Amino acid sequence: MSQAYLLLDRAQIERLPERLFSLGSTTFQSLYQKTAFASLEEVGPVLVSVSPNSPLAQAFFQEWNTTCGIWLESEAQEAVVLEHLRSLIHVRIEGEVTVLFRYHDPRITAAWLAPLAVGERDRLMGPVRLIRLAELDIQQENPDQPAARYTREPWLFLSAEQLEHLGTAQRQRFAQQLIEHCQQYFCEYVQGLDSIALQQWASHCQHTAARHGYSAIDEVLLWARFHAVLGSDFPDAPEHAVYRNLLAEPGVSPEQRLENLNAELTRQQLTDKEFRQ
Repeated sequence: MSQAYLLLDRAQIERLPERLFSLGSTTFQSLYQKTAFASLEEVGPVLVSVSPNSPLAQAFFQEWNTTCGIWLESEAQEAVVLEHLRSLIHVRIEGEVTVLFRYHDPRITAAWLAPLAVGERDRLMGPVRLIRLAELDIQQENPDQPAARYTREPWLFLSAEQLEHLGTAQRQRFAQQLIEHCQQYFCEYVQGLDSIALQQWASHCQHTAARHGYSAIDEVLLWARFHAVLGSDFPDAPEHAVYRNLLAEPGVSPEQRLENLNAELTRQQLTDKEFRQ
């Protein structure tokens, strides 16, 4: 009998354990537990059994299935499914380097599995018979594939071509997340921009943030505030001298510089508001 599971990204779903409990699910399994990445367990993927048409299933399709997780179905025991999925959390790349693999992002899942030959895709799916994504279903055509087990040395290898392909998907995901963030919090600054202009704006924002040493998602989301409020020429415009000074301040960590920039922008906005009144 087939059982459905959700593989959810705890890093992207705020207060996930509490949300699961409120939706009637009291247990979940961490993929990072009992691995070399156990210290990252609170931001890693988790496996949760789910029943179709349940409150949890409804929440998944309404909120999470495009960016925060994937729906799986398998006839194998949960322990077998968990162990196979756990074996995929890290991969080898050229140069015998080991990296974490965020295949539980549905956009990465599609970019990774969809282009593969049927036999290779079936092998990678192991005991998983079906993966349901927002825009396509990936059905295993040759069932009864063996399940892999997690080892400290990853068995999965990604070529340079695969990494480039997946990197493009990740950059697109990052840009879309940035756009959605700005549409939610700074809509007055980006309204009226068409989809192409929004993509260009997001790309430029990422580029200028990286130029100053900021590439993590939380850093770029904060950097986007400066671009939205002060303009896309931030921090190079003549009137941005105070921000350039803060960025170049010696003896200050990058994280503190961002906080100082944010505090300065807030101060200026309050000052402008008081002046207009």
